[in-house]
Amino acid sequence: MFNLSPLYFPITANPDHTSEFLPCQALQPYIRCFWGSLEPCLHSEAIVPVVDKTVCYEPGMETIIPDTCMDIIWNLDVSTGSTRTVFSGINDAPFEVPSDRGVGMISRFGIRFHFWAVHYFADDHLRDVLNAFVDVEQYFGSFKRELGLLLEQANSMNERIAAAEAYLFRRLENEGRTNDRVMNAVYTIIKQKGVVTAEDLEASSNLSRRQLERLFQEYIGVAPKKTADLVRFQNVWREMYHLSAQTKNMQDLIFTYGFSHQSHFINNFKKYAGRTPLDALVYAGR
Repeated sequence: MFNLSPLYFPITANPDHTSEFLPCQALQPYIRCFWGSLEPCLHSEAIVPVVDKTVCYEPGMETIIPDTCMDIIWNLDVSTGSTRTVFSGINDAPFEVPSDRGVGMISRFGIRFHFWAVHYFADDHLRDVLNAFVDVEQYFGSFKRELGLLLEQANSMNERIAAAEAYLFRRLENEGRTNDRVMNAVYTIIKQKGVVTAEDLEASSNLSRRQLERLFQEYIGVAPKKTADLVRFQNVWREMYHLSAQTKNMQDLIFTYGFSHQSHFINNFKKYAGRTPLDALVYAGR
């Protein structure tokens, strides 16, 4: 598969406060990162997102923004020895999770997939993954059997990553569920940073609008227009985050990313970040 990862690197709402580990080079076209910590943290249970487009932000809460990725999240309750593994689908709205629930000791490990790559590994179609938070076996039937125990027995983050990479390579050996035309449309979205028209995608994929809608739902779980809008948001956010205070110019972003005016830009950004652009930068410590 053509490696899109050098063209697109989505980030979280607070990138400096994440524990992320890049996969080996061969998996970088598919996997954005591994994340988590071998050391248990104080939590009562696995993170369960509740999407609320009118989120009221409270102290002690962590904001999760749409990053266009999908995650397998493995949780080990150190105090009881029980595990729970969930699959978190692509999100189209911000939500809040407690940063410290204060009960129980949870060790967590995550596999974060690029949105265009999940179908290479999943058992079936992805039509229902939008804002999904379900048992991992709904999409990865062999995960607990082939990987769960190895994660529990691992003595280091490197051992967990090695076990996960071996599992993912085995899944790729059986890979056959892909569509070159869909991937051509994805490449156009990524290359143009989400600033695309329906006509652009039809031309790049040689598919009709209706065919694209159906195939995007099957292979990605989100319609082409929403996919492009989420990619555009992530590009805007990453550019804002990495620019110095002296060079942050909202007017440049408005023009570059095809917004009609400042209010359009701010409202679109807030829909996905849950905050205005300036408030999002303050939250991220920029």
